[in-house]
Amino acid sequence: MPTAIEKGSILIHRVFDIGGEISLARAEQLLSADSGPRMKFATNTRKAVIIKDSPLKADLGEEILDLSSAKYPVRIFARIWNYGVISVTLEMLIPPGMEWGTLVKLASELETSGEVDLLAVSRKNALKKRIMPSVTNPAEWDIFEDYITYIVEKAPGIEDPKEFIKKVDVAALILAEDKERLGDESRSFILESAIQYSSTDLAIIDWNSALLIEPDGQRDVADVIEFSLTHLLEFRYYDEMLSRKLEELYDTMDNKRESVVNIFRNFYADIAEDSSRKFMEFSEFLGRVENSLKTVGDPYLAVVFRASAMEFHFEDWKKSISRKMDTLAQISQILHGEVNTRRSHWLEIIVIVLIAAEMVPMMLDLWKFLR
Repeated sequence: MPTAIEKGSILIHRVFDIGGEISLARAEQLLSADSGPRMKFATNTRKAVIIKDSPLKADLGEEILDLSSAKYPVRIFARIWNYGVISVTLEMLIPPGMEWGTLVKLASELETSGEVDLLAVSRKNALKKRIMPSVTNPAEWDIFEDYITYIVEKAPGIEDPKEFIKKVDVAALILAEDKERLGDESRSFILESAIQYSSTDLAIIDWNSALLIEPDGQRDVADVIEFSLTHLLEFRYYDEMLSRKLEELYDTMDNKRESVVNIFRNFYADIAEDSSRKFMEFSEFLGRVENSLKTVGDPYLAVVFRASAMEFHFEDWKKSISRKMDTLAQISQILHGEVNTRRSHWLEIIVIVLIAAEMVPMMLDLWKFLR
């Protein structure tokens, strides 16, 4: 018998990097007319997470999302993070009585719909324009993260979440697969990743979407997933920036070695200084990721964060960034050595020239005496 969702919602995330840093205090002033409260987690049952420099939440109104199957009203809000990120969320209520199979088809539509991206980008651009005075080093990256969180609050059999997920095709929803029936291995792998805080709730977090069973309607787990998603974007951003920087360094070093026209200019000093600055910036970012989520009391949300980090491959990104940072540090040391060597050579030349200049009058006097 098909399972109908009596109450639930869908959170559609788009996460953008718009610059180096954002002054949340300044942004709050600029949005004082309509900004919401800073991000806070529920305190009645889960006191597990404190986010340093908690983001600013802004309500961006309502809109109609036009999909091929139907038009759905969505509420749009954004969170502004101090490390230069804006996460835009479209919240869609699941129509009461929607069957699970229909929800899977809706998931497939959301994954492929260009309307979601257009709507999120337009609201992000409008918000960015308003808070631009609070942004340091504005330089938007053309890549963004996307994610969907499905929240079920009420459905037949939801009182026992572990039994409930056995009766519905969770894998099809998570992977937005409405055409092919997934194999048992794929389905089992997804179900085995379920985590619980109590016997009445459950979370399944995958790399592209998540299913949350929350009878009391709490959103703290969804907030942690969104928080993790912003870090994923930053990891990808820094990894790509490091790759680009290393390529520029290699090209610049090759070009300067081949140049004979500007032999009296030291190009390596600027390159070495820029490399050192980038190394410090990346090191600061990694430290911020490590210290941004503090846990107290019940560690359940920390478990959610670690599950998200595993699905988003944080460790792989960190290793990739660390390798490139080590390469960058080695290049910086080599360039600084090159700078010092060239300076030493020039000092030797200057000393020789000065000695020669001192010797000229003496040689002239000697020549006159001998003549």
